[in-house]
Amino acid sequence: MKTLKFLLAGVIGLFAVVIAVYLLSDRPDAVREIPALSPRSAAFQNSAEFASLVKKAENYRSEIRRHPEIAQNYVELSWIFLQESRITGNHHEYVPNAQWLIDEALRRDPQNFEAAVTKASILLTLHRFAEARELAEKAVSANSHNAFAYGVLTDAYVESGEYEKALQACDKMLNIRPDLRSYARASYLRELHGQRDAAIQAMKLAADAGVSGQEERAWVLYQLGNLYLNRGALDTAAFIFRGIREERPDYPWALSGEAAVKAASKDYPAAIELLVQAMQISPEHAFVEQLAGIYRAMGHGEGEQEMVNKALEAFAQHEKDGWNIDLEYARFCVEHQVNLTEALRRAEREYHRRPENIDALEVYAWALHQNGKSSEALPLLHKAMRLNTPRAELYYRAGMIYHAAGKNELSRGYLERALTENPFLSGGYAQQARAVIASLPKMTSVH
Repeated sequence: MKTLKFLLAGVIGLFAVVIAVYLLSDRPDAVREIPALSPRSAAFQNSAEFASLVKKAENYRSEIRRHPEIAQNYVELSWIFLQESRITGNHHEYVPNAQWLIDEALRRDPQNFEAAVTKASILLTLHRFAEARELAEKAVSANSHNAFAYGVLTDAYVESGEYEKALQACDKMLNIRPDLRSYARASYLRELHGQRDAAIQAMKLAADAGVSGQEERAWVLYQLGNLYLNRGALDTAAFIFRGIREERPDYPWALSGEAAVKAASKDYPAAIELLVQAMQISPEHAFVEQLAGIYRAMGHGEGEQEMVNKALEAFAQHEKDGWNIDLEYARFCVEHQVNLTEALRRAEREYHRRPENIDALEVYAWALHQNGKSSEALPLLHKAMRLNTPRAELYYRAGMIYHAAGKNELSRGYLERALTENPFLSGGYAQQARAVIASLPKMTSVH
């Protein structure tokens, strides 16, 4: 009997503990263990930038433990994680943590403006554009004098294909705060509308507004290098990418840019070496995709297949983490001639989500073409080119699709325009374009 009493007492005590834990976890101010920053790779582990971020993160973690009811601390820590995600490429770790923190902030303070705008920014990162747009519009309605909110709204309109609205939102952002972020957005919109020189000018202003050595300045300089790279100015692009590394020696995107220059010059071994270096610094999956493209251009089937497998694994992980990767998956697969049926299904699905976006239109058209439906792709191409965007790859694809549809005059015109936009088209496209042009009957070019 005594043993039975002890057992009953133990069970009752354990039950009481379980109830207490349940009740505590159900309280609004109860939080899980607050996530911390992980060590960076050896390339920039000891930088002053990282030390400062760690100090700030630890301060906000401490404040959340002491005052879990204060929403703003969650918002600030979330931004640190988003910044670290961009810098390190550790998206699978930091984006979910940032998302959880913002959800906690909004649970405590549903009207918190900065939390709402940050949530919209995270939704953009996850490629959940319609949700991001709705939240950003609400935020701007609540506060029409915040530059950051207009920046998020600009991005949401761009991704939705509402380019006139994007221009208006960007103009308001510039009027409120002409800085690195607003100039960079203005540059992108100018490029979309065929204003290459104006885009370069705006990106230079963005770089001038940044701080030497900081990641944000390095990023806009990388974008500036790409503007020159995409018009075939390889020497200027290479000069800019090297300049980034003088300010920030191990910046992986600068290595990626240099690799793109080397690949355009057909110095494939040097390009591979640079990309491997970038991949050792950052797990950013875009470098894997870039390396797959270089192997494809080389005709190195084994290397391409290895990178294709890694890229598909990365897409699966992103999807597991809640990202919408339909467009990126479709674009990658049609480029490498894998999973074409699934690529078409995803491209069509993304097109229906945002039928005005030129990227969604271009990828859907190319997926149709790769699945033997070139004629169906023609109206999509026409719509994708409506802004006169100076993208050589877009005009290359248009030329190849029109060629497959038997429209030789249009095919020649678009292929010639592709080579005019960028004579060093990547992935062997320049060579293919010239071969098709040479095979066509002599006709008047149509641009």
